[in-house]
Formats: sequence, C-alpha cells, structure tokens
Amino acid sequence: METKTMKTMMLVVFIALLGLAGCRSDSALVTEAFGPANPLFDQDGDGIPDNEDSCPSVANSGNDADADGIDDACDKSVGGSSDIDGDGVLNGSDNCPTIANPSQRNRDADLTGDACDTDADGDGVADKIANSDGSFSVKSVASGGDNCPLVPNDGQADFDGDQVGNACDTDTDGDGINDKTDKGDGSFESLAASDGGDNCPLFANPDQADADGNGVGDACETDSDGDGLPDGADNCPSIANPGQEDLDNDGEGNACDADTDGDGIADDNALGQPLDNCPLVVNPDQADTDGDGIGDVCDLVNDNEYACGVEGQPFTPMLASDTDIKAEASKDLSGCLLGLGLICEVQDPANVVDGDLTNTATLQNTDLLGLSTSRLKVAATTGFAYPGANALGIAFNESPQVLQADLLGGDLIVRTSLNGVIQEESTGEGLLDLDLLGASGVLGGTSTSFLVFQTEKRFDSVVIEFAPSLLSLLNEVNVQAVCASKTDLAVD
Repeated sequence: METKTMKTMMLVVFIALLGLAGCRSDSALVTEAFGPANPLFDQDGDGIPDNEDSCPSVANSGNDADADGIDDACDKSVGGSSDIDGDGVLNGSDNCPTIANPSQRNRDADLTGDACDTDADGDGVADKIANSDGSFSVKSVASGGDNCPLVPNDGQADFDGDQVGNACDTDTDGDGINDKTDKGDGSFESLAASDGGDNCPLFANPDQADADGNGVGDACETDSDGDGLPDGADNCPSIANPGQEDLDNDGEGNACDADTDGDGIADDNALGQPLDNCPLVVNPDQADTDGDGIGDVCDLVNDNEYACGVEGQPFTPMLASDTDIKAEASKDLSGCLLGLGLICEVQDPANVVDGDLTNTATLQNTDLLGLSTSRLKVAATTGFAYPGANALGIAFNESPQVLQADLLGGDLIVRTSLNGVIQEESTGEGLLDLDLLGASGVLGGTSTSFLVFQTEKRFDSVVIEFAPSLLSLLNEVNVQAVCASKTDLAVD
C-alpha cells in the first residue's frame, strides 16, 4: 500500500514537472540552452531582420512589381522565377521588372534601372514621369526635366540655351565647333583644340582665330580664371566656373555670389562661418524646427527622430549580408606613426558590418599630437551607389557631446567617396562640406549616439578618420554601424 502511494505521488510530481517544462519550452528553456533570443535574427542573410522582412526565408531583390508589400523574390502572385516584362531577365534579378530592359543599364548604380528610374543619372533632376499604368514618359526640359538625363548635372547649366546641358552638349557654345566627343556609353570626353576641338569652348567663335598660336582662341584670350570664358562674358571673372551657374539669376555666378539663393541672407558671415541655414533654397525666415542649423526647407530629416534598422524608416545599416551592397569594412593604418609606445590601430573592423548592431569596431590612437591617423572604411562592393539626397548616420558608443567636440575640432573626420574620389567631408575640404545634423537616435530599436550628416553627392563608401589632438577627450572611438537610405530622401 505504501509502495502504491509513493508511486502515485511520484507520478503526480512527474506530470507537474512536464507541465512546467511545457510552459517554458518556447522561452526560458530555449534561452538557457541557446542563449538570449536575437531580435535581429536574419535567416536568409539579406540584412533585413526577420521581423521586418517580407521575405524572411528568401534574400530580397528590392523589387515589388505589384506594390503589395511583398518582395518579388517570394511573392507568389509575381514570382521571382517569372519574367513578366519578357526581357529575358527574371523578376527576382530584374532592376525594372515591369519595363523591358534586357541591358539592365543602371547609370547611377542605384536599385532601379535607367528604363524605370525617374532620375536615371541620380543628380536630383527628374528625366521621366511615372504614369499610373506603370509606364514612363519623358519629362521635357521645358517642364523642368533633366537636360542631360544620363550625365549628372544638378546645376543644369546650358550655355547656348539649346536645351542640351553643357555636361552632355558636344558643342557647348553652339558655334558649330565641337568641344567634346560622345563616347556612346553616356559619357563624354573633352576634345582638345589640337585635335580639331573648339579653342574657346564657352564662347562662340566659329572662325577659331588664334593670332599667337597658343591653342586659346583670340575671343577668349583674356580669361583671368582660366575657365574658358573671356572676362567680359564671365559672371565670375576671378573664380573658375565653366558652368556659369547662377541660381538667383542676378548676373553674378554662384561661385562668387555672397547670397547664392538671393533670399537676402548672406551665405557666410564676415569670418567665413555659415550664416544662411539653406544657402541654395530661398528661406528669409530661416525657420529651423529641430534646431540643427539646417533650415526646414532643405532639412531632409529631423535629427531628433533619426532611426536606423527600424521598420518604417528608410535608413539601414551597411551590412555584409545586404545583397544590394555586400558591405565590406577595412582599416587603413598608413597614417600611423611607428614606435614611441604609441597605439594606432583599428580593432575588429568587420564588427561594423556583421549584422550584430551591438558590437563595435574600435579606432585607437594615443598620439595626442595629431600626427598619427587611423582610418575605418565601410564600402559597398556590388557597384551600388547611395543617392546624394541622404542623411548619413554613424552610430557610436561615445558621448555625443564629446564626439561633436572632436568632430568640430578636426580630430574626427568623416568622408564620403564615389569610385575612390572624395565627394564630401566634415572639414569642408571635399567637393562639398557635410552638414552636421545631430547626435542622438535609435539603432535597431535601441537608443544610441549618432552623428548624422546631410549629403548632396552620391557615394559608395564612407571613411572615418581619427587623429586626436592635445585637446581631444578620446583616445579611442567605438563605431557600431554606418547607416544611410538606399533611396532619395525629400524634404517633408
């Protein structure tokens, strides 16, 4: 009897244990066995967490032909293995799945082929209009369309007024003498006077008179700034500006106009410091809602709301698993001094592109004389280029106040580049100064410190350079991620 009672009690205990185990089987027990659940689990390795991925088991193509929110790669109503436009390229790989384009030409190296890209060269000026039936129509120059649809020319300079921009006009001044040749691939090459090219490419001189035989036509011999225009016809005679861009049409070229947009606010103050918070967009009221120093009319993002890797936000981290870019991180120690017990290194550069948004790549530099430089580069390796209208965000572990101080002091420099050529940088020494937006935000759902820069030029790589000085409060910088939008941003 006692044995039977004991067996019964043991059975009850066993059943209770099973019940407890069952209750914990989908959480606690799994956590104990395999570690904490990863909210950024990405089973198809395409850089999109499963909880945000419309195709969690198939790498996304970036296309959604029927606009139903499901990527074509796993949309049964479209099918990544189908070819709905009949151009010989399957939907899952087609950069224009509904418009036939067998060549897949993609001039600006974004996610959309030229045939269905409303801004094929990525210069911010539309060349096509998307119709409601899925087709596209050319946007005429007269209605604001791009006068060089396959050559970036955001200034739209057109010296001879023939509705063909200088950048792609083989006879820029319209005098019947060509100054460049069309290579047939969307690019152009200058034609030297010695090869029969125009000896005054920006000033009509069909006779090509050149009394001194120096290769420069008599009509533009007095050219102080060397931009091909005689001083008398140059809207900036002392500053080279072959495009002759004049945003406010006041007769003074942008290159030498103190108030480029003509809104009554000078671009810079007497000390050369920025004054107009939107120097290329008229805004006499200088409204700046988020107080980031960039006026509302040209501010692409509220820096207090910057979020990367969050559903519904355009900003995504540059990751090796992202099939669009296949990001690669590398270090450059060529600027490091040797000896003297100095530390100049970049530890774990791959951490910044590995998909774990909590780990970091660390730039180390103990040379406080500013003579030693360590660099971390994150680059797209697929040929993809990010659009220029962007907000580049770099997530750090450090205090945003300290980071901004080091940035403004020149100890920390951020650069963008395209095909190896610097486009913009935080010191203003590139083609255009990066505009600093803010230093706080969200990365994958977790608050972090961001330095965010508004860009205007396309880029395929980002370089972070660290050269601390005596005034620096840091000897190492920890970078979690580099974020950007793969599509153009627009002012709200």
